[in-house]
Amino acid sequence: MLAPRNFPRMSTKIRRILLIHANDAVKEMLLLCLETIPSSEIIAIDSGIEAIAKAAEVDFILLDTDEAMPDLRWQEIFQNLKRNSITYSIPVILLTATPQSQELIELQKIESVRAIAKTFDLLNLANAISNLLDRI
Repeated sequence: MLAPRNFPRMSTKIRRILLIHANDAVKEMLLLCLETIPSSEIIAIDSGIEAIAKAAEVDFILLDTDEAMPDLRWQEIFQNLKRNSITYSIPVILLTATPQSQELIELQKIESVRAIAKTFDLLNLANAISNLLDRI
């Protein structure tokens, strides 16, 4: 007779990720990648003002620092999120071509901020983001 195995309990909590990216083609590509992260719901938008409004509804934020938003720069979005007592502690993952810039190095000293360097391998991006989400 087979005895039941003790499998690790997987979290059933859905992690809501807000993807902020202005380029539709890149946003769709990132969506396809991110949708492979287990127990995740991805909300994709292309407006900084909408990002600030939606941020209180999510668990994590993924923001491309190299893409110009039609209304706000990424720094303005980030500053608004960190100034708001409701969104201050929401973890932010920054996608960037310049992860070693002084500005990003300083930002990463904030516990809830991480950066992923471009160019990233799309096949491994979901794993990298999932690992960051598990650690934040």
